[in-house]
Amino acid sequence: MKEYSNVINKSDPKPLYSQIADWMSEKISTKEWEKNHQLPAEEDLAKQLDVSRGTLRKAISSLIKEGILIQIQGKGTFVAEPKVSHPFGQELISFAESMEREGINFETKVLEKQVIVPKASVKKKFSLTDNQKVLYLKRIRLIDNEPVIVLENYIKVDLCQGIEYVKFEQMPLFEAIEKFSGQKISFGTRQFEARGLEEEQAMLLSMPIGTPVLYLDQITYLDELIPVEISQVWLRSDKYSITSYLQRD
Repeated sequence: MKEYSNVINKSDPKPLYSQIADWMSEKISTKEWEKNHQLPAEEDLAKQLDVSRGTLRKAISSLIKEGILIQIQGKGTFVAEPKVSHPFGQELISFAESMEREGINFETKVLEKQVIVPKASVKKKFSLTDNQKVLYLKRIRLIDNEPVIVLENYIKVDLCQGIEYVKFEQMPLFEAIEKFSGQKISFGTRQFEARGLEEEQAMLLSMPIGTPVLYLDQITYLDELIPVEISQVWLRSDKYSITSYLQRD
């Protein structure tokens, strides 16, 4: 049975596996194959496409590398859940803003919110005196009731008086900083690294200890080049991806 034999054009110079990958991508993008959809067995699908299993496997492998398909040993090949894409490399945008821009429904849970004397590393980055305090904020973000991000933030309360009373389940942090400081956020610095989850973050993300995730350390500055906020963020790399637009002059 060659149900999909019209998918490929053997006289087309484009490689057969690439034509098959394009066809699969189209089915996924149009949601004919939705997330978690299981592909037919390789032997059956190869016959339906009238190609060798090697050609089909090459197409599937290319889409697995792109995160579009996923293979589970002993079960088969499935359409992967789409990742949230965040333009870290070119734009200072919050996680809430990026999700809203992509039309993703998410929930924010505030785990801790208190004014504290911060640890030494935060004092140094903010150039604080020994007794100066900051707002400490700890949250998790969930998509479809599944935790994807753990965020710890330190905000200079002397620059954002009253921000400690904000309901951060409802208001994004960047929006609150600009409202209570009366200034625009000007720029930020970001440092990325891969980290294995420690016990606390693993519990919050419902993942095994040691699972590799993307860790982000960020400092955000106001118009007058004053540091106003420090972020420490753990992101599930199976749910989140980084995008950058880079131009060469």
